[in-house]
Amino acid sequence: MIINSVTSIAQEIYEELGEPSDLSIAAIAAWVRRNIGGLNNMINATFSVDSSSLEISPNLSDMEKYIFKKMYSVYFFDLRIKSTGSLAATDFITIKDDIGSVQKANKNEILKSYISVRKQEYDELKDLVSQYKGNNSFPLQVAGDDTIPGVYDPLYRNAFYNIRTIWYSA
Repeated sequence: MIINSVTSIAQEIYEELGEPSDLSIAAIAAWVRRNIGGLNNMINATFSVDSSSLEISPNLSDMEKYIFKKMYSVYFFDLRIKSTGSLAATDFITIKDDIGSVQKANKNEILKSYISVRKQEYDELKDLVSQYKGNNSFPLQVAGDDTIPGVYDPLYRNAFYNIRTIWYSA
């Protein structure tokens, strides 16, 4: 099993979403293939997808793969919000009789739930990207030279004192 292929990542995403019936692994794989550039932009990386084998190179680390999955999760809830939002303006019907009652789901409450979950997923994505960049960053320049030992000479108390210009050899 190839861990860093488009289809394996799509399979993992599909399973983590609870295998929704209105979504296919092929649709997720197409999204993964199209959005590898978005991952590159987000974490300052240079991943690419081989068009023949659909392998991602260089290999994704666990953190990079998790960020990519979180990106899809935000996209997934965006789609849910759009589809539910278009139905939110419909009337709500409650039918009651002697035996029982039937009530349609309140679309506004469903929409609020999707928006809340999408916001939570997006905040987690931002935190993950921030942590990833912090862990993978290194200084481009180190200012100063801490290898020269400092020396204090009481005779130079009235003169301009710079430890780099006064060098005593023992």
